[in-house]
Amino acid sequence: MSDEWNKQRLLEVSSSFQECRILLTAAQLDLFTKLEAKPGTVDDLCADEGWSPRGLAILMDALAAQGLLDRSSDGHYRVNSLITGLLVKGGRDSILPLVLHRGTMWDTWSHLTEIIRTGTNPSRRDILSRSTEDMEAFIGAMHVIGLRKAEEIADSIDLKSFTRMLDIGGASGTYIMAFLNRSPHMNATLFDLPEVVEMARNRLTDSGFIDRVQLVPGDYNTDELPKGHDLVLLSAIIHSNDREANQRLFSKIHDALAPGGTILIRDYFLDSSRTIPREGAIFAVNMLAATTGGTAYTFEEVREDLAIAGFKDIRMIREGDHMGQLVTAVK
Repeated sequence: MSDEWNKQRLLEVSSSFQECRILLTAAQLDLFTKLEAKPGTVDDLCADEGWSPRGLAILMDALAAQGLLDRSSDGHYRVNSLITGLLVKGGRDSILPLVLHRGTMWDTWSHLTEIIRTGTNPSRRDILSRSTEDMEAFIGAMHVIGLRKAEEIADSIDLKSFTRMLDIGGASGTYIMAFLNRSPHMNATLFDLPEVVEMARNRLTDSGFIDRVQLVPGDYNTDELPKGHDLVLLSAIIHSNDREANQRLFSKIHDALAPGGTILIRDYFLDSSRTIPREGAIFAVNMLAATTGGTAYTFEEVREDLAIAGFKDIRMIREGDHMGQLVTAVK
C-alpha cells in the first residue's frame, strides 16, 4: 500500500471495515461451506438454519456485489468459482480458520480507543480462557499463516548439526513438520497447552510425523521445559509477553538446552524507530489489544534479554517480511 495519504485514501481506509465485516459475518455463519455443498436461495437457508430472511438477503446480495457469491436470476446463490475451497470448513486450502481468528481480533480491536484512554481492554481474553471453538480457530489460523513461512524458514537454515529440536508453543506442529521433513536425522519435542497438544497429535499423525515427535503438555510460564535438546524454536511467541516474562522464558530455555545448544527466535524485530518494518509496528497494536504486556520488540531489546539469560553470539540471521525475521543465540 502506498504511503501517500490524501482525502480519497483516508476515506477508503475509514470505510474499509464494511467489506471486512461482511466477510467475517459470512465466515462466522459458515455460509461458504453451506453454499459450496448446496447452492440455494435465501428461503432455503433460512428454512435450514432459522436465520432472518431480511438480514440474510441483504448480506448475500452484498457478498454477490463483492464478487464472493454468484446470484442467478431466479435467486439461487453459489460460491464464486475463484474462491472455491478457500472459505470452507476442513478444506485442504481453506483459510477459514484465519478468517475466523480475525473475527476474534475484530472484537478485541473494537475497544482500541478505550485501551488508549484507560490502559485496559474490557473484552480481552487470554488464551487459557478461550472457548474450544476459539482455540481451534486460533490454532488453525496459526497453521494457515505458518505453513508456507515454515517451509521458507526451514529452507533458510543449516540444520545438519542439530539432532533434537524443542518447539515451545508449537501449536499443531507446522514448524516441526517443516524442519523434520528437511532433516531425516532429527527428532523433535512439541511443548504446548494440553488441549493444543491433542490438536497437534491429530495433525502430526495424519502427516506421518508422529513417530519422530514427543508431545509434552505444559505452560511455559509455570512448568519446567523438557531437556535434552540442541535446538529450541520460539516461533511467534515473544510478542505475547512483556520483557520480564521473556527474560524468565529465555532463562528457562538456557537451563534446558544442551551445552552449545541454539535458540532460534522467529518474530517481528523493529528498528530503533519502532516504525520499520511497517507490519511489525501495526502488529504491535494487535498485541496492545490482545495482551496485557505484549508488543513487537526491537532487536536490541531481545539481544539484551537474551544476554541477561546467559546467551552468547546473539545475531540476526534473517531479515524478512510477514514475521520472517530470525534471531539466534548460543548457550
